[in-house]
Amino acid sequence: MSQGMSPYQPPQAQMESQTEPDTVPPANISAVPKVIGILHLVFGGIGLVMGVIGIASAAFKEKLEEMQFASYPEEVREGMRGAMQPIYETQKWDVISGVGSLILAVLLIVAGLKLVKYRRQGRKISNIYSALSIGHKLFTIGIVIFIKSPVMKKVGESLEKMSGQSDMNMGTMMGPIVIISGIVMAIVMMVYPILSFFLLSKKQARDSLR
Repeated sequence: MSQGMSPYQPPQAQMESQTEPDTVPPANISAVPKVIGILHLVFGGIGLVMGVIGIASAAFKEKLEEMQFASYPEEVREGMRGAMQPIYETQKWDVISGVGSLILAVLLIVAGLKLVKYRRQGRKISNIYSALSIGHKLFTIGIVIFIKSPVMKKVGESLEKMSGQSDMNMGTMMGPIVIISGIVMAIVMMVYPILSFFLLSKKQARDSLR
């Protein structure tokens, strides 16, 4: 009789004792991938909704114009449409940015689904998201500085002429306000992709993935 196998131990118990080290996760597993994965799913879902809304609003801009100026008298309505026309002409850039936001949202959701399951591929996709997201925010800053700001200055000057109050300086004020608010928002939105990249790059988080 073989000395390596006890006749009183069921074969199934031996098989479970042999496979147990492969199925039990390490005691020092990091919670970072799962937490980042859940955040990815939340932010990805929000980004998906916001991206669809942005593209839809650009697609139905004529209807939105009618709703926006419906309460104005006819002569004022035409003047307002003329003053706001430069903004409507820049909406193609909003569509491009919205498509980029949708792509980033999809990447976030895919990465999040894999990270909550501790898959290594989730970290790779998340890093791709981080790089593309930062690039997208820099692109947004460029749009704000070189396209939106001059347009808003022009709109401010048109509204100033309509009001007949040349001392309001709306054109002078609106350009810098758009630049400052756009840059601040883009910088704030860069924090999450940078933070997730560094947190997932830590050794314990990397070693927890499989």
